Amino acid sequence: MNTEQDGAGISEKAANEQWRKAKAIQHALNRLIAEAIPASGLCKELGPVINAVQQQGGRERSALAGSFPLIQRKKRKEVIVAWLNYQISLFGDGVPRCLVDGVEQPYEPVLHVAHWTCEFSFEYDAYIGFPAQGWQPWRNEAQRLLTWGDSDSPFGDEWTYSLRLAQMEGDDALLRSVIAPALALLEGKPASEALPDDLPGLVFYQDKDLGNGERDLVVGATPQVSV
Repeated sequence: MNTEQDGAGISEKAANEQWRKAKAIQHALNRLIAEAIPASGLCKELGPVINAVQQQGGRERSALAGSFPLIQRKKRKEVIVAWLNYQISLFGDGVPRCLVDGVEQPYEPVLHVAHWTCEFSFEYDAYIGFPAQGWQPWRNEAQRLLTWGDSDSPFGDEWTYSLRLAQMEGDDALLRSVIAPALALLEGKPASEALPDDLPGLVFYQDKDLGNGERDLVVGATPQVSV
C-alpha cells in the first residue's frame, strides 16, 4: 500500500522512476485509445487527446490525465458529444482511501477511466478527487462503477471506474482492463458484464455513510457487503 499521500516518503530517484512508468502507461493509453475508438464505430471520429499534469505544492508531480473528445455529426456539423478520460494518480487527492485494520489510509496508485461530458482538468477541478462528498449524487453499481444521471451524452450516463496501476503495464493489460471495458460501457453493457469480478486490477468502491445524507467512498481489492 502507498501510505504516503503527499509523496514525501519516497526518494527522488524512486519518485522519478514512478513518474517514468506513469508516463509510459500514458503514451500506451493514448495510442491504444486513438486506435480503438474509431475502429469501434461508436463515433465518427476522435479528436486529439488533451494531456494534463497535476502538481502538489507547485512542484511534485502527483497525477496525469488524458481526455479524448468523442465526435459525432449533428445537424451537418461535427461536434464533441462526450469525452473518454483517464487519470493516473500516484499520490494526493486522486488516490482513494482504503480500510486497513479498521483505519483509513491512502490506497495504492490508481488509474481512473471515465466517460464524462467534459474533459479532465486539474486546473478547473474537473477530475477524480477525494473525498467524494462533492460528487453526489452518484450511483454505486455493483461496487465497481460510479454513475451519474442527467447526461447529455448519446452514450448514456456518465461513469467512472478505477484500476490498480501496478497491474496496468503492457498493452495486453491495458487492452483487457481499460479499452475493452470502456468500449463495452459506451455500448451500454451493464457494469457486472463490462467489469467482471476477475478483471485484472479492478478496484471495488464501498459507500461510507457520513450522516446527514452525506456519503464518501472507500475502496478494496474485493467486493464487500458493507464498509
